[in-house]
Amino acid sequence: MDLKIFSNLFYLVHESGDHLYPCRMKNKDTGKVCFRLSEGGKAGNTKEVGIEVDCELKMKDLVLNQGYAVRAKTLDKGRNGLYKLNQRSIIRAVEN
Repeated sequence: MDLKIFSNLFYLVHESGDHLYPCRMKNKDTGKVCFRLSEGGKAGNTKEVGIEVDCELKMKDLVLNQGYAVRAKTLDKGRNGLYKLNQRSIIRAVEN
């Protein structure tokens, strides 16, 4: 199955000017490909406390309205990680 890796619903703007797009990731344990999100906090950057979301619209709501962090990358994959709006150098979100 050929899944689109990057979401085109929005991107996060890093203070450097980089645009970070939420991206789907493959869970090596289950083989499932989806967006990986976390509420953050202690151990927030682990699969154990994170959630996997298939639906782009649900992912968008969780990140932009409910304060979740999402795995995101630049299109050239030079910068990547778990990013949350208004934290870790993310200054805003831009909806497409």
